[in-house]
Amino acid sequence: MRMDTVKKKLGYTVRSERERLGLSQSSLAERAGVSTRTISDIETCNGNPELATLIPLTQYLRISIDSVVQEDEADTTTYQIMKELQTCSEDDRQIALRTLRELLSALKETEHSD
Repeated sequence: MRMDTVKKKLGYTVRSERERLGLSQSSLAERAGVSTRTISDIETCNGNPELATLIPLTQYLRISIDSVVQEDEADTTTYQIMKELQTCSEDDRQIALRTLRELLSALKETEHSD
């Protein structure tokens, strides 16, 4: 996986997990023992965070580093979805999430009825 792709995936993952937990960048920084600037840089794909920074951050967020840096077909598709969602407003992302959940529910019902 290219380094810029890894940075984007890491940035998106950190931001989405932080938001899911309802934390500000400064709150996450304090809890993970890093600077607010570091969180901002990671989320905006700037710089190259050191492993010593990533370990406590990913541990706090309960995400694995390898899930960010390894690529497989499912990860590629997931990343493409994440990339599309990044261009949306928060309200539109919530609508997309509800729509996706409804679609998946309908697909599961179709699978069980076969």
